[in-house]
Amino acid sequence: MTRPRPLYYAPGVRRPVSPLRRLPQVLLVVAASAAALAPPGDAAAFLWPNVPEQIARALTSGDVSERRLAATRVGELAPETAIGLIQKGMSDPDVEVRLHLAGAAVRFRMPRAGDLVIEWLGEGDARLRLAACDVIRAAPTDRSVVALGRVLGDPDPHVRLAAAAAMGAAGLPDAVSPLLGHLDDTAPEVRAEVARALGRIGDARAVVPLIGKVQDSVPEVRRATSRALGELGDARAVSALILALQDASQDVRVEAVTALGRLRSDEATSAIADLVAASPGAGGAFAGARPADSSASSNDVREAALRALGRVGSDAAVKVLLAALAKDDPAAPRSAVRDALVSAGKAVIPALIAALSAAPSGNTAAGAALVLGELKAREGLPALVRGMQRGVVPLRHGLRALGALGDPAALPSVLELLGDADPSVRREAIRTATALLDPARPDGRAVDPARALLVDPATPPDEKLSLVQLLGRTGSPRAQAVLLPLAKARSAPLRLAVIEALGAARAAGKLGAAVDAALLEALDDESADVRLRAAVSLSRVAGPGSARALLQRLTVAAEQDRGALGIALSGALSRAGEGATGATDASDAKDPSGPDLVRDVAAAVASAPDAARDALLEGLGRMPGQAAGAALARMAATAPIDDRRKIAEALAGHPEAAAALRKLAGDPDPGVRASAIWSLGAVGAADALPLLPPLLRDPDAAVAGNAAGAIGRIAGRAGLPARASAALCGALSDARPYVRANALAGLTVARARCDGAAARDLLARDPAEAVRLAAADHLAQGGADPDRRALARCASEDRNATVAARCASPAAPPSGAEDVVVFVVPFDAGRGDSARDAPVPRAPFALVRADGLMRLGVADRRGELFERGAPRGPLRLAVPAPLVK
Repeated sequence: MTRPRPLYYAPGVRRPVSPLRRLPQVLLVVAASAAALAPPGDAAAFLWPNVPEQIARALTSGDVSERRLAATRVGELAPETAIGLIQKGMSDPDVEVRLHLAGAAVRFRMPRAGDLVIEWLGEGDARLRLAACDVIRAAPTDRSVVALGRVLGDPDPHVRLAAAAAMGAAGLPDAVSPLLGHLDDTAPEVRAEVARALGRIGDARAVVPLIGKVQDSVPEVRRATSRALGELGDARAVSALILALQDASQDVRVEAVTALGRLRSDEATSAIADLVAASPGAGGAFAGARPADSSASSNDVREAALRALGRVGSDAAVKVLLAALAKDDPAAPRSAVRDALVSAGKAVIPALIAALSAAPSGNTAAGAALVLGELKAREGLPALVRGMQRGVVPLRHGLRALGALGDPAALPSVLELLGDADPSVRREAIRTATALLDPARPDGRAVDPARALLVDPATPPDEKLSLVQLLGRTGSPRAQAVLLPLAKARSAPLRLAVIEALGAARAAGKLGAAVDAALLEALDDESADVRLRAAVSLSRVAGPGSARALLQRLTVAAEQDRGALGIALSGALSRAGEGATGATDASDAKDPSGPDLVRDVAAAVASAPDAARDALLEGLGRMPGQAAGAALARMAATAPIDDRRKIAEALAGHPEAAAALRKLAGDPDPGVRASAIWSLGAVGAADALPLLPPLLRDPDAAVAGNAAGAIGRIAGRAGLPARASAALCGALSDARPYVRANALAGLTVARARCDGAAARDLLARDPAEAVRLAAADHLAQGGADPDRRALARCASEDRNATVAARCASPAAPPSGAEDVVVFVVPFDAGRGDSARDAPVPRAPFALVRADGLMRLGVADRRGELFERGAPRGPLRLAVPAPLVK
């Protein structure tokens, strides 16, 4: 059984707050309060039951002012009610009413709304024609997109621009001919939008006409044309784009060189190399100053050229990039040159090894080593180590590269440098050795050199703390023997580091018992930091014998200590019972007291205070064996709501109790239903799939969203992508963002697809960040040309930096899983810090996992949730579902 990783989280804020003040090794992410989290207008106002009827009646009133007021309120209604009223009101004789309803149609992404506004394209009021273009862009149909062709000749340039944008967003080949007829529009903004639209559609008929616009008199048109030619991916554009590299506008040069990179044209390598060789600030065409008519600088042009060479990836392009390493700063955390070489992929590895084997400059050698590390190129390890030994590769950068490489075979070379005279090399060696070790695979090679430095009075205190962490990462019993005497060290930072290191790996026999005893003693320390650190370590390593001691403590402990004891107990129980996994010796392989312990824990639930009940229920969920699952199922029949919610979560550890989860999936309380459905997704077999599609329509967004995720998880495990498509493709049009997002993530997990361009449409037009992120991950999995073009457009055009970055570099599929404990902590947006020290009981949450799935629900009475088998990778909490509209 995997050890849980305690994780302190709360919704909304994306950056971790440094935990060094209180909780090293425990990630603390805090979030704004509910009021601060809800953007203006996002939280639905309360509506009396008769309000929809009043609005519907007012829309048919003979008083135009009453109809106008009612039209402004349609957006407040539930989508299923609002859409019917919009359909009826689109033919209202008053322009203002129709404009308000058009805005509501766009907001709700009303299906086939484009057909309702075709007649508006011929209206005399330009506002109606503009609104019609916006509606068609949000909800296009083949008929409405074709009708836009005649609007490209509209006398109002704003209407022409909106029509071209809508035609490009729809992506229909039928739009190509009308658009080509207006590449010479008198308004440069329209010409640029026509070029962008042709690039989005991706039809080869546009290549030659667009080549003719590379020399347009307006920079923005030339820029849009260069981008479009790159999106079209036709080699006929290479010569024209090479010519555009000499453009007077830096913005045009950036787009032209980016387009050449997309075309992967080795013919352009020499011309692109000239842009790389130009030194920023050297004057002339590549002066560092940003021209008045350009948003890009010469640095931007050079970095775009480097990225392009990385995409070209030919021998000539790699040679240029290796030469650029000589002027690169290897100490910088990120480098455009190194990033470009990494993007070129495994093909550059032989050239990098050859460079290290020659006599390169220090910068070149360091850069080549770092790129080998980022590429995880283990075949480059001998050359890298020899380069360090020869003095070619600077030791500090070579160690960084070895750490990134991640090959344990490099450990002996790293350990030789633990005692280096240069403090920066020593610290890097300690960090690298720590990164190369895994407590799950005990490795005692680092124990002796680390111990020698740890007891050396000359070793600086900060290095001693790092050495303690290194010893913990070895997973070696000899290391724990070194650390145990330091568990009572006078230095508070050293003692905390030792307690944490003792929890890195479980020791066997008497040593394991001694570790447990030391950590149990630390639970009585007067320092809350020490108690919490000891609890986390016990949750990771405590043996079955410690479970009873922790159970007794929990039932009698003061309220302020129950949180830490609950963390420790649930972890210890995961290694107790029938055939506990993770045992390190024969005494732990089978705990004969397991069934008795299950009875004792279950009995304690009945009399325990609320603060302890959730810890006990969580512990039963983590206990292996059918006895614990049966105990939870029995309690679910008569338990109060808070208990049922936690039981539903806990049953994710007991596939044999899936029948109990099915019952809880129909619970009257939405929090219980949401937890049960999520757990069913974790343990359910294919026979659970018929239960879930109806739950996609549950009025509670957390229930419906979790149902979408559960369908994807079960279908993925069972190898039934068609079942996932049949259930989830319809949910992509759900009015609730998190249901759409989880439907996309579920399709991705199940490796399923929907017919048509639904995911591309959501990426381009959905207003919710969560949906566009999920769409980016889904399209990256497909890899078809239209999907790649959609991701490229998103990377360059999406106004949300997080979404654009995801489109440019899709998240890698996670590998492995771990159990995670999450606490929801509030954040005061006004003060910019934690609003309180304690997690929030029963707080709504939205946990975003590394595989893109969101778990939605309500935290327990401690403000905690337990996620079993979370994919390894980043976790974050988003705005809870009740606050998202």
